[in-house]
Amino acid sequence: MPLLPTVVVVTLLSAAPAPARFDADGKAIGEPLSDRIASYVIDARLDHEARKLTGHETVTWVNRSAEPQSTLWFHAYWNAFKNAKSTFYRDAEDKQGFRDETLASGRYPKRKPDEWGWMKLTRAVLPDGTDLLPSLRWQHPDDDNTDDQTVFTLSLPHPVPPGDTITFELAWESRVPRAVARAGYSGDYYLIGQWFPKLAVLEVPPTRGVTQPRWNAHQYHSNSEFYADFGTYDVSLTVPARFVVGATGVRTGRSENPDGTLTHRFHQDDVQEFAWTANPRFIEVKDIFREDGLPEVALSVFVEPQYRATADQVLAALKSSLSHYGRWWYPYPYPHVTAVAPPNTEHASATGGMEYPTFFTVSSRRDPVPGKDFSLWGVTTHEFGHGYWMGLVASNEFEEAWMDEGINSYANGKLMDAEGIRWNLAEILGQPLRTLVGPLIKSAMSVWDFARARRTYDSPIVRVSWKYRTNMDYGENSYDRPALALRQLELTLGPEVFANVMRTYVQRWAFKHPTTSDFFAVAREVSGRDLSGFEQTFFHGTAGLDLAVSDISCATEAETTAGAFDDDKGNPVPRDWKEPASKDTAPVRCTVTVEQRSPVALPATVRVTFEDGSVVDETWDGKNTWAKYTYLRTGKNGRVREARIDPGGVNQLDAARVNDARSRRVTGHPPTALAGFLLYVGQLATTLFGAFL
Repeated sequence: MPLLPTVVVVTLLSAAPAPARFDADGKAIGEPLSDRIASYVIDARLDHEARKLTGHETVTWVNRSAEPQSTLWFHAYWNAFKNAKSTFYRDAEDKQGFRDETLASGRYPKRKPDEWGWMKLTRAVLPDGTDLLPSLRWQHPDDDNTDDQTVFTLSLPHPVPPGDTITFELAWESRVPRAVARAGYSGDYYLIGQWFPKLAVLEVPPTRGVTQPRWNAHQYHSNSEFYADFGTYDVSLTVPARFVVGATGVRTGRSENPDGTLTHRFHQDDVQEFAWTANPRFIEVKDIFREDGLPEVALSVFVEPQYRATADQVLAALKSSLSHYGRWWYPYPYPHVTAVAPPNTEHASATGGMEYPTFFTVSSRRDPVPGKDFSLWGVTTHEFGHGYWMGLVASNEFEEAWMDEGINSYANGKLMDAEGIRWNLAEILGQPLRTLVGPLIKSAMSVWDFARARRTYDSPIVRVSWKYRTNMDYGENSYDRPALALRQLELTLGPEVFANVMRTYVQRWAFKHPTTSDFFAVAREVSGRDLSGFEQTFFHGTAGLDLAVSDISCATEAETTAGAFDDDKGNPVPRDWKEPASKDTAPVRCTVTVEQRSPVALPATVRVTFEDGSVVDETWDGKNTWAKYTYLRTGKNGRVREARIDPGGVNQLDAARVNDARSRRVTGHPPTALAGFLLYVGQLATTLFGAFL
């Protein structure tokens, strides 16, 4: 008998769920949720010993344009890993590596001859037997790299008329790459994504601002992710019987074959991708999300036994995500979510932290922090969140990565705040290091404290992914900076208004392909405010923000003023400055100076606090490079104690929050903290020294 997954089922209290959008087989109930432009019936087989996949797919495509189409465009993503001349590796070398590999001395990329991956089309026919394979042409829409084979076209003998449908068959064989950039193998663990010949998107007016039909097909770049049309996926996967398999959508069957293999069948309507995993050591831990007013969702976590504790944390984080996101923005419509925890082996980690529809990967920990492990909750809520911005709202990640990564980073931070999870760097460590050295690096920061802000940036947020200057340039403009900008927009508009912006955006653009302009059109409509300046400055410009309190000064006024002043008869009489009789009753003049150290003019509140506890809020328009505020009060309690810019924390994009406040008081906290730190180091050193004696 084949080895079947170990299943842990947790029974929850009954609740009244919202009506389901899909049935138990992953088929939509009622009208389709999407246009279903590109649909696939796939039959694939994994040869573990040879590290090869062979597959056959029947593709159905709808020409929704007003023009006949005689050429079809496809992606062959795995050819990015075919050799070092691919555009993927050229980009990676130019940008000093990518997320899994960095440039170092010696050969780059560091890959053995049998660790490369590729895809070869072996058959392309129409229902009448017409052979399309001779028409295959490799295309290079983004560069002049004729060695790249990640985009190809097939020419049709007769154009597909407007509004008509074409069905054809493709067959291919692939070499599975050693785990790299979201897919591949490590030992007998597999994560298979972007793995079949896949149609590109034919954009038609008014989608994404086009004025005439155009194929949006980009090569696989080291920083880019993906873009595809919605459709139906019905997939059969044949693997050695000892492998446990998880995949996009709902499992609809599993059968044994005479050759010692198992065929696993999955189905899901209204998604734009299909990914899967296989590993003989996986156990499947199951649960169910039930909450009043939201659809019921079956949950699965695939994890190796030594990381079993990871599954409990992932399931808890999944339930939180389904609850918060479902109530904030849009009830999650799909009936199942699968999370995969790759083993902590040398290369398997390259597949962690990646998202596909109803299916994503996280990380594995042997001993998570009790309660809410911030690293597991962080990666789970983030990767699940992609199911909204990459999944439901299928933005073009090639050209506007922020619309997935940036919005998702904002959403991730919002959820972590709602759950009260503080980012503690000490929790990253495993035991026993967590106990020994954890107090040295213990922290308790908000997710927003980790995001980087700068006075100027190398690139705008809105830019095609492969044209950023460096990997860091791509990262900060696709993740951190847009997340902070959205957080700032939320604080500017108010949480209720911005929640309505996000809710309207998801509901209006679910199962479509929005742009940056579409997002801000919704924001303007819902808020009733002109946000064109905000959009232009922070999303299409490169300027950052840096406001600072540069000076606080106070001086006691003299009882008399030096100079010559008229007496009662109008005669000028010289007077000298005279010390006041009592500093408690003497007038005090204080000035607060603030500076705009960046080219962005943004209004801000300047809060001035006096020694008597009174507070004055000034409104600074930010248009000038500096502003000065002067106060004349009485006595030492009338002196300014502190000045703080943006006391409400609205300006999330401020590059140096440390200079936003200045105080005239001296605090003993820093030396006290330093003394405590040195004392701890001494105690730890003594303990470690004694352990080796």
